Amino acid sequence: MDQIIPPPALEVYDLTKRYGDHAVLDNLTLKLPPGALVGLLGPNGAGKTTLLKSLAGLIKPDKGTIKIAGHNLATQESEARRYLAYVPDVPNFYVELTVIEHLELLARAHNAMADFREKSERLLRRFGLWEARHQPSFTLSRGMSQKLSICCGFIRPSKVMLLDEPGGTLDIRSVTRLYGALQEYRQEGGLAIFSSHQWEALQDFCDMFVLVDRGQTLAVGGLAFLREGADLPPDAGLREIYLAFMDADDGFDEIAAETDSDEAEETPGDIAPEPAPPVPARPSTPAKSSKTTAPNYRKPRS
Repeated sequence: MDQIIPPPALEVYDLTKRYGDHAVLDNLTLKLPPGALVGLLGPNGAGKTTLLKSLAGLIKPDKGTIKIAGHNLATQESEARRYLAYVPDVPNFYVELTVIEHLELLARAHNAMADFREKSERLLRRFGLWEARHQPSFTLSRGMSQKLSICCGFIRPSKVMLLDEPGGTLDIRSVTRLYGALQEYRQEGGLAIFSSHQWEALQDFCDMFVLVDRGQTLAVGGLAFLREGADLPPDAGLREIYLAFMDADDGFDEIAAETDSDEAEETPGDIAPEPAPPVPARPSTPAKSSKTTAPNYRKPRS
């Protein structure tokens, strides 16, 4: 009997967003399955936040197609948004509403009031906000505001959840509880995509990783798949994989060499130039993988 392959929960084709002459997203293409926890990785300015905001419908791309659970975000916006939840890195709340009122507002907007009382209490207790449920949002600390934003993401039904640095201001216990909630979300068939720089946690937690730089997808896959694609040893971790792909893409050594040369030319002839600081050792550039035709894998740009 043939195995039924579920359609992608998220599809992105040729997504492009420019600000002047700078392409923040440059024909980015991506397909991700349901029931997965996906880490979004890339250097500062790689386009991660712009990508997440574009997927959430908060930024209109210059071109490209986004499909959420099969619904085109541009032409079927209400249907696509029905399956989408977004947790920003900097949450914004209505100052006149309390913690519980924010959750109720979202639940009512998404027709999720049937089990609101039980679900809201479970979320608020899980993230340590139950005692603060009647506090106005402006009285919350930064970490508590982030917890409320996370609760808002879980209070309504969705099939794709986007989280931008969700654990950046959370304490260790709250991060652990967030990961537990995301595990349950995956088991229910949800796709969670989140950006983070917490390497150790991501390595053990995520099913897949998306590596982006300069607005393009460098590689997509699980640890073993990416490790093999970068020709790294079996014990190489996420940090080594990330550096291998990024160093193959950024031309670090060439830039450093040009800088050293320019500084040497400007040194007066009667003054001995100071020795240049040693250039940090960089991991070797990934060799081309034999799996160049493997799905969901894009070779590092030369």
